[in-house]
Amino acid sequence: MRRRWNGSRSGLSTIVTSAIMLTAVALMGSGVVSWSNTNLFTHQENLQNTFSTSVNKINEDLMIENVWFGKTSPKFLNITLNNIGNIGVNVTKIQLINSTHNVIYEFNNGEILPNKLNSTKIYNQWGNNELVDIVVTTERGSVFRTQASP
Repeated sequence: MRRRWNGSRSGLSTIVTSAIMLTAVALMGSGVVSWSNTNLFTHQENLQNTFSTSVNKINEDLMIENVWFGKTSPKFLNITLNNIGNIGVNVTKIQLINSTHNVIYEFNNGEILPNKLNSTKIYNQWGNNELVDIVVTTERGSVFRTQASP
């Protein structure tokens, strides 16, 4: 026996399908908004850190005041650093460069508070009448340079 088709089929009404579509769009939309807020806050934090580091780097001001060469055995250099800036400076390395050597001295705790001095004694075999470049690098990446000769 054959069935006859009346022209109507059972199915979901347009109201139910519209409700399902609106729910799906609302869920996806709230997920995208939540993701973009998290992404925005991460970028904002990175930007604030970069800005803070850059401003502090501009405010660093270190002066290499006195460099004297000790002749007692072993030979040494005594370098006096003066922080004339308005923020603390953390010296990470001092590099001594002459015509034959490039020596790097690294520091773990080279902090110099504002308007304070730090005198550092570095043992190094230097030659008489030999020009030495002294390069001081801070934790933020600032570089201060001078030349001295015994």
